[in-house]
Amino acid sequence: MKSTGRHRQAVLSVIATVIVVAATAAAGQVQPERTDAQQQEILSLATIVGAALQGQLVPTTEPFGWANDFLKSSEQTTFVPFTLSVEQSKVSTSTVAMYMFVAPQGAPAASAPPAAEPAAASAPVLPEAAFEDAYHIDLGAPTADGNYEIRRGFWVPGGDYDVYVALSESGVADGTEAKTMMLKKAMSVPNLWSDQLATSTIIQADRIESLSVPPPPDQQLANPYTLGAMRIVPKSVSEYLTSDDLSLVFLVYNVGLTAAGLPDVEIDYTFNTRGPAGDEYFNRTNPQAFNEQTLPPDFDLEAGHQLVAGQAIPLSGFPEADYRLEIKITDNTNGASLTHNVDFSVSAS
Repeated sequence: MKSTGRHRQAVLSVIATVIVVAATAAAGQVQPERTDAQQQEILSLATIVGAALQGQLVPTTEPFGWANDFLKSSEQTTFVPFTLSVEQSKVSTSTVAMYMFVAPQGAPAASAPPAAEPAAASAPVLPEAAFEDAYHIDLGAPTADGNYEIRRGFWVPGGDYDVYVALSESGVADGTEAKTMMLKKAMSVPNLWSDQLATSTIIQADRIESLSVPPPPDQQLANPYTLGAMRIVPKSVSEYLTSDDLSLVFLVYNVGLTAAGLPDVEIDYTFNTRGPAGDEYFNRTNPQAFNEQTLPPDFDLEAGHQLVAGQAIPLSGFPEADYRLEIKITDNTNGASLTHNVDFSVSAS
């Protein structure tokens, strides 16, 4: 997955004791022009995040759900697609304003340089953003369990970060105070650009949609779970019915090449039931192979082609139980291997 360029950093201006952050979009991202009211909504959210960054506001709860994945991006960065789950009862408008700020963990605030105004001279300077953006988002219809799901993404180099997301109702009636929420989340982002065998997150898909054409590059952040013409809708919980399929998607990175210039990777899928006495072998599927015999003739990693792995396994033959799926990836060119485990449960109804 490629980003559309380096993210332009916003300029953080400290005015007396109020922090106003003017958020800009990622380079190449096309954003509709905001109205004055929408711009004020974003600035209000940025002020709240600014207070949290300075330690003046300490979030103590998580007002909405968060789930994320990791994929290899461009320019030595990792792409982090994420899903926010907001209870329908927490917002009364069909559109919300969202502001996010990603900063390295432990990045200190420093004293501002001397300025003409004494108030500005003593104000702190916030850490430089690793990523920063702002959106107005149409919520659409809620899910069956009464949540709105918001999907976006960001990219940063591997490392430890604090992710701030502030959300508010948009377009509330005059005289009505918009409901506002903020989440602070500590996150360790893997470096997927080493020379070691690696994979993306194992994504459990609720469904996979085929698109007639891929979305344009400037819409990447609005379509974070799209790989080419394939759109993945991630599953929110690892609970399945026997009538469902277990659909898994992931990418394999940093593989060796054979003399023919192609990968030689084998992936094994082993299912185990989980119980009080421990795990017990249940079954396995046929191994998945990526090699000279199975890859397209024009496959070329240097041209940007990717090893997209995964399976769709019908669960009709799985008794009701908790399961652990062991996924072992082996690079036959150099003997490197790694293992991931996926926990899920199956019930009849």
